[in-house]
Amino acid sequence: MRRHPMPRPERFTAVDLLRIGLGVLMVPLGVIILARTLAIAVTVPGILVGGAFLAFGLHQVWLAWSRYRLYRQDKEGGAK
Repeated sequence: MRRHPMPRPERFTAVDLLRIGLGVLMVPLGVIILARTLAIAVTVPGILVGGAFLAFGLHQVWLAWSRYRLYRQDKEGGAK
């Protein structure tokens, strides 16, 4: 299946804000899960869950930042 690029954002919505908030919350939660897992008892599920939260949170923040940058470029008239 072929991947298609996401369209450039036309406006900043509440859903965008929610995704940014969830991503920002997932990063420290993933770090806390990993720290507690490593401090108390190193288990594979704990490491996987903490790593997944951290990775998905970082991905959400990166995606939100790049889309917001595209939105600002279009809003200022500098669409490239």
